[in-house]
Amino acid sequence: MNKVQQLVIFLNYFSLGLLMPVLNLILLERGADVKTLPLLIGLYALSALIFELPSGICADLLGRKTAFLISGIAKLFSLTLLIAADGIGLLIPCVIFNGISRAFSTGSLDALIMEQAVDLKGEDCIPKVSSRLSMLEAAGFAIGSILGGFVSYAGGTEGVILIQGGFTVAAFLLCAAGIREKREKKEKDNKVPLLAHLNMGAQAVKTGGNLKYVLMGTFFTGFLLISIETYWQPIYLEVSALKDATWTLGILSFLGFFMSATGNAVSEKLLTKFNLNHWNVYGIGRLALSLFLVILSLQFHGRGFVLAYALLYLLSGIGNVAENTLINRYTPNHVRASMLSLSSFLFQLGVLSASLVSSLLAANVSIRGIWALSGYFCFISMFILFIVVFKRNKKIINTITS
Repeated sequence: MNKVQQLVIFLNYFSLGLLMPVLNLILLERGADVKTLPLLIGLYALSALIFELPSGICADLLGRKTAFLISGIAKLFSLTLLIAADGIGLLIPCVIFNGISRAFSTGSLDALIMEQAVDLKGEDCIPKVSSRLSMLEAAGFAIGSILGGFVSYAGGTEGVILIQGGFTVAAFLLCAAGIREKREKKEKDNKVPLLAHLNMGAQAVKTGGNLKYVLMGTFFTGFLLISIETYWQPIYLEVSALKDATWTLGILSFLGFFMSATGNAVSEKLLTKFNLNHWNVYGIGRLALSLFLVILSLQFHGRGFVLAYALLYLLSGIGNVAENTLINRYTPNHVRASMLSLSSFLFQLGVLSASLVSSLLAANVSIRGIWALSGYFCFISMFILFIVVFKRNKKIINTITS
């Protein structure tokens, strides 16, 4: 992974992080209200979900770089509509284009970088590259969130939108001019048709060893993380000893991203230096993450909450690298972007499922109760999943040695 590739990845996530702490506020300022805000957020998630798989197929068939550039164009359309919005009429296409941008950015350059790294150094480099990509993502989000909160406080929300637009253009131009994608020259008759590509993707899932189980795991990861992200702010403000703890929300967000990046580094060392089994690291990381959501639900003091929150994201980072490593190990190059988009699709499906369940339970169950139920549900589900995988792996080993 060269410096230009790393800079493009960082700038992309940095620009996304700029709006993270103030996006809902901006939507409310520009025409949304408390009734339409959840609908806009849901529309964004739905558009990202719908375009997730098509974007991966586009990246595999037309090029990973092309998909990333489409993402940049969609983002600029979204920001233009956001600047101009003075009512719900422009906010609807704004969030749709934002969802499209997110879908096309998912896994496009990641697939290209991973493919080039494997071609140069072999599959042994996958944990290191996965860790670096995850750390760039976490660092970009963390620094962007801190700066976005400061800029919105000092210069208003419009300034944040314009700055994000500037960094989006910078990432677009740097990708267009500085990233090279070597693609085989094929005759028109030899190009892979869409249906054939879909069949190859389905075949990769069927024959990719335990790939289908990793993909199933991404659903539960999405279910867990959105349960945390939806409700942690009001619970923290409730338990904090500070009279006005609102200003600390940005700091706690930064802490979460920092701990996630630390978890990425820890996971890389466990997988490479100590040569631990990928499934062991993934399984322990995700099961512990589920249990720590239950532990978070039991925190009634600020310090305990912050500690549990930080450890949650440390475990999330540890599991993320192991998960990405497993997906890339099981996936052939010709469908890599599609498979990364499929994993993101299942993650988003977990997000939407958790949101639906939480909305149904919210009238009768407290936020802490929702956290505890989500943690137990994901722990039991993923425990069963890992038991299936370990039994399958043991059977394969016995077959080979007999």
